[in-house]
Amino acid sequence: MQQQAVTVTDLYGFPIKVLPSQEEERRSCDATVEREQVAWMPYIEKERLPNSESKLKEMIRKGVPPTLRNWVWMETSGANKKKAAHADSYYQIMVKAGEDSPYKKDIEMDTQHTFPEHPWLSSPDGRAALSRVLQAYSVHNDRVGYVRAMNTIVGLMLVALNRNEEAAFWLLAALVEDTLYPGTYSRNLEGCQVEMRALDELIAGKLPRLHAHFAAIDFDISMLATDWYLGLYSVSMPSETTMRVWDALFYEGPKIIFRVALALLKIYEEHMLRVKDAGELMMRMRSAAATMHQRDVLLGTAFEGIGSLPMATIDRFREQKAREVEEMLAGRGIKAESAGGATSSGGAGPGMEKAAEKMKQGFGKFMAGVTKLADKTAEQLAKMNTKDSGDFAAVAPPPGSGSPAAAAPGQAASAAAQAAPAPAQAAPAPPVQATPAGAEAPPAAAAGEKHDSANPFL
Repeated sequence: MQQQAVTVTDLYGFPIKVLPSQEEERRSCDATVEREQVAWMPYIEKERLPNSESKLKEMIRKGVPPTLRNWVWMETSGANKKKAAHADSYYQIMVKAGEDSPYKKDIEMDTQHTFPEHPWLSSPDGRAALSRVLQAYSVHNDRVGYVRAMNTIVGLMLVALNRNEEAAFWLLAALVEDTLYPGTYSRNLEGCQVEMRALDELIAGKLPRLHAHFAAIDFDISMLATDWYLGLYSVSMPSETTMRVWDALFYEGPKIIFRVALALLKIYEEHMLRVKDAGELMMRMRSAAATMHQRDVLLGTAFEGIGSLPMATIDRFREQKAREVEEMLAGRGIKAESAGGATSSGGAGPGMEKAAEKMKQGFGKFMAGVTKLADKTAEQLAKMNTKDSGDFAAVAPPPGSGSPAAAAPGQAASAAAQAAPAPAQAAPAPPVQATPAGAEAPPAAAAGEKHDSANPFL
């Protein structure tokens, strides 16, 4: 008997459609969090985190209790130290200065379309809070300013931090200035391009069959993963799953973004190997990530299923790819910026700045085109009879793995998004959904709009 989707509200207030079996998966993960909360009690009473790094890592990897995220994130990310280095009134000063931010118009426009289905973030109060944080940061770090994708990151932060604007401000500062690869949010998004190329090298080493398949069908991983890296999964996965990723990201740093990307690809590798069209693969994987409610499975795969991934390995690839990107940009008359760090101006003159700005605008158009391609593919797939798609036959999950796909919040996803596939592994079948960060579905679609699906690979 076919299951009927029901609408529920997740922990952070997002309305999501899930199948009964998928709701069971969510509740199972919630139960795990409740059991693990006991381990945090002694540290709550002492008002300090464990002194042992290995102990703290173990606890964080199992998930930070939602009510403790403000405290834990501020401590582990270094945000508290950044805050302490400034005057107590610094954030309010930046809020005031942000009223004259050169990015104010862009920010106000983007906040109108950020998580439109969330009752508070879509309200005047929620939009105003989001705008204040983004405008304040744009003047605090005027060399980076504002880049679309920050809106969905800060939006999720606000709901996770019980609307604490100042905490969201300092966490954003810690991410952009200390955690992410320099230049990730530069004018030419140079750092993100480096990360995409480094990820491609890691896929070649960790998932060689998949890497060869991508090459055979002319699939560029940046079409799928740019969202993941710019938006830190904020619009690519259900909010409850994204928070688990952020728990580890704030403590262990950027290697977590790579681990989670590789985990998503590993979980759905067998399914992707059957897809012969690049556009279809992108759409189905977006849908798969968007309904990844089985956060325990995802993080378990990220930490235990992809083998060793020292930061030194990532940095080695970054160094190689940074030179390639620098040469590529130089060929376009654009000076690389990442050498000076995320907050470097790069020393570009007016002409260079115009060229870089055009490149950034071109990137936005590229992502809009990618989304349109996914939407078109989704429409075509919706018309297909599953009997004509033998390659997408469901893989029965192993005993005790729960049900196959689950529907969860996506962002700016197409209404035609399919459902999530059951992973062909000895792990519970993860859910699926669709859409990238910052790159709204059709041009009019809202950033962070939560949609749900069933099983894209079925």
